[in-house]
Amino acid sequence: MMYVVGVSSFVGCALSMFSAMIAWLCFARINMPRLEKSLKEQGIERVDWDGPGFRVLSYTIIILFKTKRLNDDNYPFVPVTASRQLATQTDWWLSLWLWGSFGIAMVCMIILSVFFPELLQK
Repeated sequence: MMYVVGVSSFVGCALSMFSAMIAWLCFARINMPRLEKSLKEQGIERVDWDGPGFRVLSYTIIILFKTKRLNDDNYPFVPVTASRQLATQTDWWLSLWLWGSFGIAMVCMIILSVFFPELLQK
C-alpha cells in the first residue's frame, strides 16, 4: 500500500511539473505578446533581459496575486499597475494553472522526500 502511495506521488509530481511547463509555454506564447504589445502602445517599456524566463513568472505573480505589496515602486521587473489593468480573465486562469501545477508538484516532492526517500534513490 505504501509503495502505491509513493509511486502515485512520483507520478503526480511528474504530471504536475509537465502541466506547469505547458502552462508556462501557453502564457509565454499566447498572453505575454498581447500584454507587451499593449504596454508598448501605451509607451511603457519592459526590461529587455529576461534570463531564464523570469518575466513570465513576474507577469503571472502580479496577475494572480493582487496585493498592494507588489507595486511599481518595489517590483522593477514588469510594470505592475498597467499589467494588472490589461490582464484578462484568461490571463488570471493561466496564472492559476501555472502556479497551481507548480504548487502541487512541490507538495508531491515534499511527500516523496520525507516519506519515500528510497524511491528517489533508485
